[in-house]
Amino acid sequence: MIDAYLRRSSGLLYTADSVGNPCFMTAQDPEFTLTATASFGPGNGLSIPVTGPIGALQIGDCVVLDRANTSVTETVQVTSIDQPNGKITLGSTSANVPSGVQFAHNSGCKIETGLLITERKYLPKNRSEVTLGFTPVMRIVGGTGRYGYGRRGEAGATNTDNFNLLASLNKFGGPPAWEIWPANTAAGVEPYTGQLWVPAGIMLAYYSEIRVRYVAGYLYSNLPADVKLACAQIITALQQNPQIGNVKNLKAGDTGIEQFSASVLSDDVKAMLQPFRARAFA
Repeated sequence: MIDAYLRRSSGLLYTADSVGNPCFMTAQDPEFTLTATASFGPGNGLSIPVTGPIGALQIGDCVVLDRANTSVTETVQVTSIDQPNGKITLGSTSANVPSGVQFAHNSGCKIETGLLITERKYLPKNRSEVTLGFTPVMRIVGGTGRYGYGRRGEAGATNTDNFNLLASLNKFGGPPAWEIWPANTAAGVEPYTGQLWVPAGIMLAYYSEIRVRYVAGYLYSNLPADVKLACAQIITALQQNPQIGNVKNLKAGDTGIEQFSASVLSDDVKAMLQPFRARAFA
């Protein structure tokens, strides 16, 4: 109920890996699962044979390895895909964590997607900053960006001209390809405002749009007191009437029920939760 009000389908809680790094959103369900058919790791840029819907992957997707085994659970990025041979390359392009896969994983390791927050953002013209919708941002796991043309009247504002290699690729090769940009150091993202700096791409110009895969929220052990109090208030309201809740007055004669509000979320509860709401127009 609280997650719905906060517009956070991923929830407020995240799970850390065995060394304490934010790893994945606790309430998320995987989109699909691949299975490694050989042991691998540790190392960076590891080519791994897998079974499963490999065609559904995209370059830059972030996956969780061995979620059921908390001693080796970790999150890494897909840096390349070899669909004909059933292989994917896992690693890290992080500017401050270049080690890629940290732990050894056995054959049969589950490789799950969709457990991180993924946002697609269009960059303002001639700017390298965006604001993410979910805070506090605890870790940027990976990102991808691509070049495209702006809206009519802004085609000349993207630091790329209309007659270059990008124009040729768009004309004859389909839409612009996504390329991976290094996950930022701690200075690249402001956790509580969600302001993210994105480096320039291979054309030495800012991307037109980006995809960011990240973890945002709290560990259960440090969940803010306001959220805990809001939970207690909602439980109290529901206990008044298990089906309705938030009841102010009950009448037996002619059977009347008066509530404090149309929702178990009172104005006080909403005020306590307001700082944690997702910013839909960030």
